[in-house]
Amino acid sequence: MKTLISKHWHLMLIGFVALIMGGFVLFYFQGSVSSFPANQSQQAQEDPDKTKYEIVTVGVKGDGFYPKNIEVKAGVPTKINFKKMTSFTCIDEVQSLKIGMDVYLDHENNYFTVKDLKPGVYEYNCGMYMYYGTITVK
Repeated sequence: MKTLISKHWHLMLIGFVALIMGGFVLFYFQGSVSSFPANQSQQAQEDPDKTKYEIVTVGVKGDGFYPKNIEVKAGVPTKINFKKMTSFTCIDEVQSLKIGMDVYLDHENNYFTVKDLKPGVYEYNCGMYMYYGTITVK
C-alpha cells in the first residue's frame, strides 16, 4: 500500500520550490521603488550661506544609474543626488577622478556638490567600475 507522500511526492516538490521562489522574489524586491521619473528632477534650493543650487537626481538601481547622462549648466552650483532606489544593489560608491567625486552611498539620498565645472563631459562610475554615467556641462 502506497502512502500519500510516495504517491504525490512530485506535487509536493513543485509546491515547495514555488514557495521558495516566491519568498526569494518578495525578499529581492522588498527594498525597491517601483518607478523613477524618466526625466531628471531639477529644482533650485538655497543653502544657509545663501548660495542657490540646482539639484539633479540620479537613480541608483541594481543595474546602474538612471538617467545615465545628466546635464548641468556651467557656472551654476549643482548638487547631484545619487538616490538609492533599492537596497539590493552592489553599487555602494560613486567616484570620478576628474572632478574629485568619491561618494559612499547610504540609504536613499546622497549629495555631491559641483561648483566650477568647465563645459565638457565628465564620466563617473561605481566603486567596482561596473556601471558608468556621465555629467554633461553646457
